[in-house]
Amino acid sequence: MLTAITNRLDLEEKNRPFGSVSVVLSALENCMKYVDPKLLLDKALSLNGNALRVTDVFGQFKELDLEGFSSIYTVGAGKAASRMAQAICQRLGKRIAAGAINVPYQTRTEVSKITMTKAGHPSPDQSGIDGTKKIINVLNKSSDRDLIIVLLSGGASALMPLPRGELTIKQKKTVIGMLMSAGASIRELNIVRKHLSMIKGGQMLQFVKKHTTIISLIISDVVGDDLEVVASGPTFHDRSTYNDAANILKKYNLWNKRTNASEITKDIITQGINGVLSETLKPGDDHFENVHNFLIGNNTILCKRVVQFLKKKYKINASYLGSTFDGEAKSFGENLAKLSSYRTSSRGGLPFAFVMGGETVVRLNQRKRNGIGGRNQEAVLSALMHSNFVKTQDVTIACIGTDGIDGNSEAAGALITPHTSSLVKKRKINLNKYLYSHDSFSILDALNSTIRTGLTETNVNDIALVCRLR
Repeated sequence: MLTAITNRLDLEEKNRPFGSVSVVLSALENCMKYVDPKLLLDKALSLNGNALRVTDVFGQFKELDLEGFSSIYTVGAGKAASRMAQAICQRLGKRIAAGAINVPYQTRTEVSKITMTKAGHPSPDQSGIDGTKKIINVLNKSSDRDLIIVLLSGGASALMPLPRGELTIKQKKTVIGMLMSAGASIRELNIVRKHLSMIKGGQMLQFVKKHTTIISLIISDVVGDDLEVVASGPTFHDRSTYNDAANILKKYNLWNKRTNASEITKDIITQGINGVLSETLKPGDDHFENVHNFLIGNNTILCKRVVQFLKKKYKINASYLGSTFDGEAKSFGENLAKLSSYRTSSRGGLPFAFVMGGETVVRLNQRKRNGIGGRNQEAVLSALMHSNFVKTQDVTIACIGTDGIDGNSEAAGALITPHTSSLVKKRKINLNKYLYSHDSFSILDALNSTIRTGLTETNVNDIALVCRLR
């Protein structure tokens, strides 16, 4: 879990005398702990003797008498799964009969009593398939007298793969990779993933006996917190269809693409459209009779905590602009630049801050080489291009991915100040060249602007801050 921004001292030193840098970095460091998966799960579960209460972020709850279950099993996947599993083991201890989770290779947290398979993310691999089969083996052990606790967070779609039919993991990776490169949204990606999978879109439940009680604890990394989308909804109903998947592939010109991966994908989806293959589980399916999905963490929790922190510690007029920003990263960056130029916030004068969350996309070049970076750094690079900073302003714009990984780079995100802008002018750097080639990391790192955290073992989407002190 993030305890420090590893290059904080360097960022502060290179951006003196801009105090807004320290304010922004302090806000991120101090508030990321509130989305620590272990803390979120500890808040969601309370145990009094044999009485287990599960509560979601909205205050809705369910109470279970653990004496009524023969055994308790735990399965799951995602960037936050290890910390969630650690909390479950500490809370329920010897009550857990067995479990299996899939996590990213870089995961450091160790868990007892639960088998942990490290696998590929964002690109799924054979290790992920092997881990998914271990999860299915645990599910197959259960009876309708047991309780199954499912732990889900961002990254589970890639970490828990089980391709349908003759589709290989390499072919599925190719298709999803082409969609990502074309700028498909997370919602679109997951619709296609579900219909190429045997476990997503509620289909995990088909490996469990009907009427078995299932509690899913979910940390959202998607805009809008749609539980159909988070982790591709392995325990949640799916309203999308094979026709929807086909339309997405057509939208991005992949339906008639002449590659083995595209042709097998097209064949699977066509079989589904024609009723040869079963659909994902729809609302009202009797598999969901005793299934209870609980949202226990999201981007809103982090953003609101940052706002409270800025107000209380620094007396800043901080405004939360929601957790729904999306669209192209470069367009979002333009908006961040506009926000930084305001002389007053909606709630008063200087100093002020804007805090917002969500997830943008980067539409990569299909025929030209792309560089190193991610959506957060691309947004910051775009903000730098469109900013009108002056030396008398003390302003910082920052964007990070809460998982600590931004695209294919080593950074979580980046920040800029008037100092960054002056360096660009002094060195006569053509920023547009880096934006066009999606090489944001290379130039921002050269400008000492990247933010580094390492893997945080959580994931509640991205957060952006605009902070102006004068």
